[in-house]
Order: sequence, then C-alpha cells, then structure tokens
Amino acid sequence: MCGNRHNSLHEWDGPMESPQFLDNTNMDDVHVLARAIDSFNGAALRFERHYRHLERRVKGLQIELGKKNRALTTNLREKEQIESHLHNILESLTVGVVVIDMKGNITTFNRSAENITGLISQEVVGRKFDQILGIKFFQDLQLDFGSLNDIEEHKESDTEIYCAYGAPSHVSLSISPLRTPQREKIGIVLTLQDITQMKRFEEQANRTSRLSAMGEMAAKMAHEIRNPLGSIELFASTLRKDLQDNTESMALAEHISSGVKSINSIISNLLLFIRPEQKANFKCIDIHVPLKDSLFFSKHLIESTKGIDVVTSFAMEPIIVRGDQELLKQTYLNLILNAIQSMPNGGRLTISTREIEDRQGTSKFAEIRFTDTGTGIPRAAMHRIFDPFFTTKGRGTGLGLSIVHNIMKLHEGTIDVNSTEMNGTSCIATLPLWEGENGI
Repeated sequence: MCGNRHNSLHEWDGPMESPQFLDNTNMDDVHVLARAIDSFNGAALRFERHYRHLERRVKGLQIELGKKNRALTTNLREKEQIESHLHNILESLTVGVVVIDMKGNITTFNRSAENITGLISQEVVGRKFDQILGIKFFQDLQLDFGSLNDIEEHKESDTEIYCAYGAPSHVSLSISPLRTPQREKIGIVLTLQDITQMKRFEEQANRTSRLSAMGEMAAKMAHEIRNPLGSIELFASTLRKDLQDNTESMALAEHISSGVKSINSIISNLLLFIRPEQKANFKCIDIHVPLKDSLFFSKHLIESTKGIDVVTSFAMEPIIVRGDQELLKQTYLNLILNAIQSMPNGGRLTISTREIEDRQGTSKFAEIRFTDTGTGIPRAAMHRIFDPFFTTKGRGTGLGLSIVHNIMKLHEGTIDVNSTEMNGTSCIATLPLWEGENGI
C-alpha cells in the first residue's frame, strides 16, 4: 500500500528471513495503518451494533404499526357497521326524515320521506329546500328555509302536502333545530308522519255518528209520512176510477198518484239508507258480476249523455268477496250516476278493479275505482258529501253517497272520495276478499 514511496521497500529476490528489512519510517506507516484498521473495525462494530439496534427498533415499530393498523381497521369496520346500522334504522323508520344544513341544502331524505312525498332521494339530496319543498308544498303553512331557520324550539302541526302523484296526503309535521352536544345549531330536522289513514278513520267514525243520528230521525219521519201516503194513494186510485170520463180531472188524479209514487221511492231509499241490512243476502260473488250489471243498466243513460266515454280496466281473474249482489249493484249504479252527472259537457269515466293489501300486508281487499273528468267537488263541501240530503247538484235527494256508505259499511268495506274542483273525482270502494271456498 505504500509502494509509491521510493524508500518504502527494498527489492528482494530471496525469502524474507526477518522483519529487519523494514526501516523506522516503514514501521510508522504500518502502525498508522494498523490504528486505522483498528479504528475502522471499531467503527464497523459500532455501526453493526447501531444497525442491529435500529433493526430491532424498526421491527418493534413494524409490530406496533401492525397492531395500530389492525386496531384502526377494526375501528373503521366498527364505524362502518355502526353507520350502516344507523342508516338501516333511518331507512326502516315509518316516519319520513328530512335534514337541512345551514345553507338550506337537503342532506338527508330517507325512504319513508320518499313514500310520503313521492319524491326520489337521489334527485332531492344536495338541492335547496326551497326548490323542492317550498312554500306551495305544505298547504296553509307557507314554509321556506328562512321561516324554518327562525324556529328555535320543537314545533308540530298537521297539514296536507301536495304529493308528486295522487291526491294530497295528511301528514303530521315536526320541525326541530339540529344541534351539536355544545348546543351549536348545525341544521334543521323535519319529520313527516302519514296520518291519511287515521284521518280517514276519524272521518268515517264522525260520518257514522252523524248518519246514525240522522238515521233515527229519518226513520221516524219515514214512518210518519208513509201512513198518510197510503191513504192519499188509495184516494187517488178511487178518484181515477170515478173520473174516467173527465179527462182534465183524471190528469190531476194521475199527477197525485205519480207524486205519491215519487215520495214513496224517496222514502224507500231513505229506509235503505237507514237499514240496508233488511235486504242483505250475502253470498260469495265475483265483484265483476254486479259491476257489469250496473254498466248494462246504465248503458242507456251513458249513451243519451253526449260525449261520455266509459273505459274499463278489470282484473283478469275473478275477485271474490262475500256480499249482496243487489246492494252492490245499487252502490255501483249510484257511483256511475254521480260520475255521469258531474260531466254535463262530456268526459271520461274510468272504472278499474284490482286486488290490494293493507300496509301491514296482512289483509287483502278488492278495490273498485271510479274516476271521472268532471267538475269535481268544492273543497268546502268535501266533509259533507256523505250527509243525507246534501247535494251539490241542482236536483236529486242527496241520499246516493249516504246509501253507498251504509252498504259498504254493511259489507265491512270502505268508500273514499278524492276530488279537486274542476279536476274530476275518484271514488274508491274497497271490500275484504273472501278467503274461503268460492262457492259461486
């Protein structure tokens, strides 16, 4: 290694017998080299010790990092499970939940909110509340984001909403500020509960109560009127016999007799309204049989009214109920007659049948729907349409829907009416399906 120095080593052809050939200078270089090698070996040893220590440290950190990663993965998985669980709970609620942030954007819109409003979550989330559920959506409340943002305490109200499809629905609306644990307001929560069915039950209960009271009064009146009516008819018949040669007087007697028959018809309808069960003859029948009979008997009236178009959409299979064919026929005739009278300038009457289930999926019903494009019913009159003697027409007894209600009640069914003035009316009759043997 020191061969560059000219005095470092002497040329020697023979074997070295002793180190005497090295001079002092060369010995110094050897010592320096030895110390350098010792220093290098020491540094290498220290480096190896540091490397092994670092290797152990890295291995320890890797083990620790692995534990942390596994813990983090577990936490993330648990968080995802919790979020999924909470999401499933939110989506399974029968109450519609709508969450709005402080900018007025809809951030949450669960499945029940979709079902109640007829809107789709994907088309709603991220958009402004005022664009989707603005002032015109909630009837009589005039809600917008500004008025919602002013609400600082829980508030409840009942209202109607204009769904994306079908008739307006009754809802119980709850509005609450959304706050953090530190009471900082970060949004607004709206909950919607569909109470349409409950409202219908309340209306049916009130209707039944009113009709029951009116029925008692009408029964007494009917019997009181029928007693002298029989005498009048008897006298009119006697007069017709005695006045056969007097044409003018005979015509008057005929008018009396005709008037008596008209009054008797009204009283018969009145008694049917009061006690339809007197005529009930229950059998297992296909709902289409009395429905087709009703269409046959109303055919002349339909054809004589200009511009009336009747469209039927019946279920392909028989729909079996336990009912009185004649009473059901009278129900359908009343509903067809009402529809025709609501379309004096022509229009379309659509009659459809189908099987439906209740919301719990435990009971099945036959649904018979009559939808016309007529003048509709004024909103102010809707709560009275089942009252006896109430009518929005220029003529008629006003007993038609009252009789329909009682016949449907006798069959353990329902009758509902949805109508908007100048936009037509839908009358929906439902009857429980017969689940035994048909026996037709």
